[in-house]
Amino acid sequence: MDSSLGRIRKDFRQLAEVDRLEKRVEVLEAENRRQREEVRGLKKSLTGIEKKLETLRPGGQKVRATPLIAIVEEMMKGRKQTFRVVDIRDKLLQDERVKSKADNFYAVIATAMNNSSRFEKVGPGLYRYTGG
Repeated sequence: MDSSLGRIRKDFRQLAEVDRLEKRVEVLEAENRRQREEVRGLKKSLTGIEKKLETLRPGGQKVRATPLIAIVEEMMKGRKQTFRVVDIRDKLLQDERVKSKADNFYAVIATAMNNSSRFEKVGPGLYRYTGG
């Protein structure tokens, strides 16, 4: 009789544990449903924002980035004197059209000018706009 009472107690503890786990699963499933609804709402908001951005673009087209060298050329047009790359870099970093994640932005600018026929290197870090 003692052993059957012990077995009953053990079974009762296991049932209580199963009941506790089932309640926990219900809570987690409810949380999961809530989070899915939240994600659906965020997706709808994102779609709305994307549609609004489309209307802000001219003609609904994607706005293409202006090449860096074109911005430098625009800055240097009409200037006859030489200029330093560090001065150009400082001006470009203030220009809202320019976004760069380059570690060495100076080298990016110098390379762009070296590869362009519109700039002539006249010394270390010094260039002249030739326009040609």
